[in-house]
Amino acid sequence: MFDESNYQFTRYLSSKKSVDDRSLNRVVWEKLRSLIALEHSSNPMTVLEIGAGIGTMFERALEWELLVKANYTAIDAMKENIEEAKARVPGWAYNVGYSVEQIADNELKLSGLGREVKLKLDEADFFEFARRNDVTSRWDVIIANAFLDLVDAGRTLPITLDLLKPKGLLYFTINFDGSTVLEPEIDPEFDAFIEDLYHRTMDDRVIDGAISGDSRTGRHFFKIARENGVEILESGSSDWTVFAGKAGYREDEAYFLHFIIHTMYMALKNSPGLDIHKFKNWIEERHSQIENGKLVYIAHQLDFLCRKEPLRK
Repeated sequence: MFDESNYQFTRYLSSKKSVDDRSLNRVVWEKLRSLIALEHSSNPMTVLEIGAGIGTMFERALEWELLVKANYTAIDAMKENIEEAKARVPGWAYNVGYSVEQIADNELKLSGLGREVKLKLDEADFFEFARRNDVTSRWDVIIANAFLDLVDAGRTLPITLDLLKPKGLLYFTINFDGSTVLEPEIDPEFDAFIEDLYHRTMDDRVIDGAISGDSRTGRHFFKIARENGVEILESGSSDWTVFAGKAGYREDEAYFLHFIIHTMYMALKNSPGLDIHKFKNWIEERHSQIENGKLVYIAHQLDFLCRKEPLRK
């Protein structure tokens, strides 16, 4: 089995960047970019990213020309993620042509290429952040990537809306929607059993005494948005699709796959009714498929761009 000591969440987030780059729905992204260009062409816009990880979405927002003038606040509950972002972003920015000024221990100013963006990195649980947020502080755009399916979306959306300016934009991406595909098959019946069991761990996840997660967040969000008076401006699929070509997996995506299989193992290893010996052999074979460049992984997901209130004509 892939060495247990190799599993580092910060490296997983780094390995995931190239996967997300391919997966994010470009129609939804371009709709967001066009609205920002139309509505925030002069004054700096304010952006809040929830569950920002190591800063890869912020990097992408500059790489893909989403930000011109902005004050960007990135929060994440894991200290190691924020520390990695503090170490990673300045070097990345310098390498792609920005000048970087350290304004404070957790704040950077990036200038160049016709852009000026301030980035504030804050170690904070989202719900605690929302509770202590000054009522005068509101954001023009709120971003959450691979976050909404880890929480109770019905509870989280109203809290998020309280942080958004009237007519502000919500960009929710990589929301899991009920399908995990691992090819080639090992044992079709057992494969299906593992997939179902894995999805149930998402549906049954409890944090601080509350249900926290949904394996079909993507499709359920349409109803949740409607119930909260949120207008969905655009939506589309953002499936993860990872496979090996002649040269093997791209970038660090073999690590990404090993981490996914390990995550499944950790989630299911104590499941009642699961033949643990058979399951461990199944996990071992999946890791071997990665090592041999044979595993294909697909996860079905949806992206959403929303507005807090419908525009009135």
